[in-house]
Amino acid sequence: AGFGCLASFTNYGGVIMKQGLKKICGCFLILIMAFPTGACSTQHIFPSDHHTGGQQQSAVKTLSLLMYTDWYNSGWNALEKYINTNPGKLGFKLDIQKIAGGDQGNNILTVKIASDDLPDLLQYYGPSWIDVNCNGLDKIVELDGLESLNQYDQNIIDAEYRYKGKLYAMPIGETALMGVFYNKKIFSNLGLSIPQNWDEFLQTCENIKNAGITPVFYAGKDIWTLQTVAHMGFTQDILESGKSSDEFWKLINTNKRKYIDNKNFIDMIQKSKDLIDLGYVNSTYLNDSWDDAQKALVDGTAAMHICGNWVISLINTKYPDEVDGIGAFPEPMPNGDNYVNMSLPTSISITTNCKDIDLGKKALDYIVSKEAQQIYVDAQPGLYLNREIKNHLPSATEDLKEVMDSGKVMKQWQSNELYPYGQFEVNITKFYIGEIDSAEEVVRLLDTETGRNAKAKGDPNWEN
Repeated sequence: AGFGCLASFTNYGGVIMKQGLKKICGCFLILIMAFPTGACSTQHIFPSDHHTGGQQQSAVKTLSLLMYTDWYNSGWNALEKYINTNPGKLGFKLDIQKIAGGDQGNNILTVKIASDDLPDLLQYYGPSWIDVNCNGLDKIVELDGLESLNQYDQNIIDAEYRYKGKLYAMPIGETALMGVFYNKKIFSNLGLSIPQNWDEFLQTCENIKNAGITPVFYAGKDIWTLQTVAHMGFTQDILESGKSSDEFWKLINTNKRKYIDNKNFIDMIQKSKDLIDLGYVNSTYLNDSWDDAQKALVDGTAAMHICGNWVISLINTKYPDEVDGIGAFPEPMPNGDNYVNMSLPTSISITTNCKDIDLGKKALDYIVSKEAQQIYVDAQPGLYLNREIKNHLPSATEDLKEVMDSGKVMKQWQSNELYPYGQFEVNITKFYIGEIDSAEEVVRLLDTETGRNAKAKGDPNWEN
């Protein structure tokens, strides 16, 4: 079914959704430099590149754009090709540069911010993230006068892309919904129904294991993926508190509630390890990558993978003929109150390294416009925020959207913290391999790191 926008986000329980699943940046300097990103370079476009009635065009500038490798998908590929074959019409070209995802990429970006080695345009997790985790807000240019702005829901723009009263970014990419992605053929062949609670989920895993198939694929080589099973426990803690997500986070960000108080969160961290101990996870999970997870889900060597619907975007890019063979359902909770987590799209901004800010704004305005976003979505179906595009959703995304539309949706817990809480994904991995003794200790470390960073900022809420 066509789906052009998410204008009704703010209707879900009064919660304004904010961008979530992020791989926290440690914000320490490392001696890694990658992909030099000089400011707007100039290329001369001749009639062989673009016909101008025999006249050479004036110089067209090439703008550099940096993103994580995982974010370069079919949509970006199609849009990049269109832009770079129509420089005369658009007035610019793009040089898209990529860095690794996860902590490695976050650390590289931190170094680039500190050494003033940024591109003209940057795709990243958002203004609040770059401020809190990388101290880089002063490297981002304030946006004003964008013609495309009225194509978006202003409540969503204000909640996520406007920061400290200023518009620093616009959304780029898909809205993510988290759930369990499964191979439909395996479920059909084994006569399996969608599990409605954790006990049913474990029984489903047992049935799949008995059939000689890996029930759940973990991609520990890309360490950030290992935190996903535990996320929905945090949502249960918010629900049980009787508070909105924003009210809940206000307590945490003023030291009136600790991470260690979130018992459902701790329980789901333990349950994510139980899956390993029960033999329901691929035995080589520490060496298996996210690419391996996508392939296993498609070829049926694994039945399920717990992640966000960006996994469907990548399957659509790599295995377009197989994407509708994947379905999705909410991660089953012990009490059967099953929600999906949502995170809004990543951000695109202009950096202070861009020597032609007016051209940078023109390029960014075009990239997020309905014309450019339609090119993007035609190649990369998914959930997008531009209200004027037409779209067709892959079946797995449609599955989770139906849950969202029923009101069973909560914003992703990450990206709401005022102070960095450390490397959750590293600590959860240490718990899996026995270097950390308990799920409680994994969560207690979040409090320890939060307190350290709050005290470093002189926050009086952490004085005692």
